Amino acid sequence: MTEKSKLPEALLAHTPWEKEINPVWLATSFLLHRNLAKFNFPSKMDDRQSEQIRSTLQDQLLKSSLLRNPMALKASEISTIDKEFIYEHFLCFENFQNAAEGQGFVVDESGHFLAELNIQNHLQVQLTDCDGGWERSWNTLSQIETEIGNAVNFAFSQKFGYLTSEPYLCGTGLTVKAYLHLPALVQTGQLKETLLKQKEEGISAAGISGNLEEIIGDLVIISNAFSLGINEESIIHSVHSTAMKLMAAEKALRTHIQTENIPLIKDRVSRAFGLLLHSYQLQIKEALDALSLMKLGLHLDWIGGITDAKLNTLFFQCRRAHLLHMLAEPQLGEPQEISRKRAEFLHKNMEGVILKIEAPN
Repeated sequence: MTEKSKLPEALLAHTPWEKEINPVWLATSFLLHRNLAKFNFPSKMDDRQSEQIRSTLQDQLLKSSLLRNPMALKASEISTIDKEFIYEHFLCFENFQNAAEGQGFVVDESGHFLAELNIQNHLQVQLTDCDGGWERSWNTLSQIETEIGNAVNFAFSQKFGYLTSEPYLCGTGLTVKAYLHLPALVQTGQLKETLLKQKEEGISAAGISGNLEEIIGDLVIISNAFSLGINEESIIHSVHSTAMKLMAAEKALRTHIQTENIPLIKDRVSRAFGLLLHSYQLQIKEALDALSLMKLGLHLDWIGGITDAKLNTLFFQCRRAHLLHMLAEPQLGEPQEISRKRAEFLHKNMEGVILKIEAPN
């Protein structure tokens, strides 16, 4: 990292899940996808049109009384590390490294709001709830969208609803994501079976990698598969209902694991403890998987000396862009060096953590 970050200090200083609210249901994000009428989608626009739309939408967002000191960021003027930081902080599926002229972002001091300008659509506004007040967050995002809609004309069809570059996002243009930490279901191999039983129609599940084939950090994202032909209330209800069922299944399985003292899970928690305290290098997936098992061990009273909130914070801080921002070391860039610094960072933050699992005789 060779230049000072242009991101707001509040965004750099706080991670989304730093409060200790719910150890299973970590957050819910609401996303609205919109395009302006009489303009092509971003991939078909020229530079002049892109800049015109970016400027128009940015100005409307900066006027919003519902945002806390909003800040606009031109994609062409922020570093690749800042773009990666945004991607990590908001757990986005799309990477922003190629975002350039005519594209940008708006964030605010809450650390929970993100507007993407001319990325996939002209506008994607996202608000994340980490306090369990998901209804309030949805209402706020809806009001922000209404404010903008009063100033510009969104592309809308009587037949297809709001028009988006992805046909499955037409209709309401709403995506709801529930972020669930499900280590018991993942580690015992029961996740897919439970999803088949509990998942409602029109709901999809993915890891933070974007699919279920590679679960990282035992984190599962439940979201609506489409928004065409279904209203906002139904989408929110279906995601909420599925998340509640999975949370109940996870909690029941954790109780079973604790009661039965299952050796396989004890072994994995113990190995994760050793990995975080003694590794010379740590790849990001290794680190996130180990932190997940530490969270599970903490809940089962097999780990002490650390809080769930602290582990949530480390989940973000050990990722590449977050780590580079904290270390502020311009020469750091090679993957092996970053892996070594990640291990050092986690060693330091694991000081005082204790393993309560007794070694076998």
